[in-house]
Amino acid sequence: MLRCGRTIGYAVPAAGATSVFHSLGMTTRLEGDRLEVEIPGYRTDIEREVDLIEEVVRVEGYDNVGATLPRAPHPGGVPDGYAFARRVKGALARTGLREVRPVPFDAASDLALFGDTDAIPVTNPLRAEEGFLRTRLTPGLLHAVALNQSRGVDTVRIFEVGTTFRLAHPFVEIRKAGFALCGGDGKGWWSERRPLDVLDAKGVLESLLDDLGVADWSLADAPDGPFHPGRSARIVIDGSHAGVLGEIHPRVAEALDITGRVAVGVLGLRALEGGARGPFGLTDVPPRFPPVHRDLAFIVEAATPAGAVHEALRRAGGTLLASSSLFDVYVGDPLPSGTKGLAFSLDLRAPDRTLRDEEAQEAVDRIVEELGRTFGAKLRTG
Repeated sequence: MLRCGRTIGYAVPAAGATSVFHSLGMTTRLEGDRLEVEIPGYRTDIEREVDLIEEVVRVEGYDNVGATLPRAPHPGGVPDGYAFARRVKGALARTGLREVRPVPFDAASDLALFGDTDAIPVTNPLRAEEGFLRTRLTPGLLHAVALNQSRGVDTVRIFEVGTTFRLAHPFVEIRKAGFALCGGDGKGWWSERRPLDVLDAKGVLESLLDDLGVADWSLADAPDGPFHPGRSARIVIDGSHAGVLGEIHPRVAEALDITGRVAVGVLGLRALEGGARGPFGLTDVPPRFPPVHRDLAFIVEAATPAGAVHEALRRAGGTLLASSSLFDVYVGDPLPSGTKGLAFSLDLRAPDRTLRDEEAQEAVDRIVEELGRTFGAKLRTG
């Protein structure tokens, strides 16, 4: 009887079913919850159990059957990888960039320009000169910049989320996100037009990572390839290489008919997703106690990366360092030749009490000692 109830959607008592079958000239025998029915020979239409259940519904009335639709599995939804790619696209669009979709093919000249030798040839390319699957997002973005400039668009802010391909047993596909900036940042009545550069690209990167909830990231030494050696860096997330950021070398820009400086950023989606929190991340609890603010200026060798100094400063500050930011880089008199000044703003705070001046000074002393030992940095006074 349980199977009868599951089939028609409502419970049928054994007495009710027995009454129905008797009214139809059938003999029944009840054993526990099992009802055996002897079917007359003239009822050739009844062959299976479900036919008997149908007789119960027909006699009792179809009005007893509820209006609920049967449940059925519906395959669908968005795979996790594509859902994250959609998050990345939304985050980049919120920075003011426009999405482009270049064809995923490279010309032999592009491969030579970027130094790639592991491209996969295409048997029947759409265009004869683009005979390889792309190995990077950068060439397509740069060609889009050049095309916009040739059409009279002087400011280009674009991004793409797509797949790159490399020849390796037999090939690998890598999903990446990339963006490119070129032109000016607009002109207001208070300032002159300023060309977009690597700092603007870094701002896009920071907005993207903040939107995705990536906390453990940094910039490391300059990458190889088509980048300007003094205006580029590798992106590191959770201690692993995740992408590149920087301005394209003027030689490469000239070869692609691009006028002016152009900055790009490219990150692997797997590295991004590994460092990101969920789409509904928790908000940090507002601090209960006020910070102790300190501004520190250091003199270091001109070739010392500011990012490396900042990272060492954060490590030395420990748990008391609530936040820190680099707010000034200075070169010139009265600093010695071959050096530069790096000025940092620090907020020191204890999570469970108001920080005493002595504790704050101990943290500052640790920072000064660490930067002096690691980089030969000297605290600038006066």
